[in-house]
Amino acid sequence: MSDLLERLYVLDWHGNVWQLIVRLLVAAICGFLLGLERKKRSKEAGIRTHTIVAIASALMMIVSKYAFLEMGGDGRFDGARIAAQVVTGIGFLGAGMIFYRRDMLHGLTTAAGIWATAGIGLAIGGGMLVIGVVSTLMILIIQLVFHLPFKSLHSQHFTILKAQAILENEETVADLKKKFNITKFIKFRTLQKSEGQITAELEFIASRPYTANELYKIISETPYITLLEKTEEN
Repeated sequence: MSDLLERLYVLDWHGNVWQLIVRLLVAAICGFLLGLERKKRSKEAGIRTHTIVAIASALMMIVSKYAFLEMGGDGRFDGARIAAQVVTGIGFLGAGMIFYRRDMLHGLTTAAGIWATAGIGLAIGGGMLVIGVVSTLMILIIQLVFHLPFKSLHSQHFTILKAQAILENEETVADLKKKFNITKFIKFRTLQKSEGQITAELEFIASRPYTANELYKIISETPYITLLEKTEEN
């Protein structure tokens, strides 16, 4: 009987329940920081998603660990049962963020971040606050470092550009490829043909990122390009 009362003391409002609330708050802060980094890069999952995932994971861990203590240790109580379902369930949320577009896979890092956020929430909900906070800092450092402009840290830089151009001959096309170091045409649609000229709508992958000022300068210096805009960048 004394052992049961000792276990139930965890839920005493004047005692450790405040510790559980602190765990939820710490999980919310960690989720907020991870979501803020994703939001600044205009990713699919931002502050609200990461914060909610962290709080919910911490809550489920707390429920899994403390809500069934009165069942005792006779084998009817498995403290990891609810928490284990978080790992499975978060996979469905992460899978929804991965998509395939223009022959490229997107959303893997964001999906992995959601998965990691759930793990951090579980750790904090289980009382391992230091582990959760350190894991958050490690993920943030990795994200920041790997976005620094070091060539050795990146397998590929690219920009997807959309343009309208008046193509007179093959030399014009060759000049366009050379100007942007085009690695691949995604779309090439003829809009108009007249007097040996082709007005075409193009979408292609350039080998490096471009700023808005650079694109404006290219348009002003290249008479056969009538429209140029950036649709995606990595």
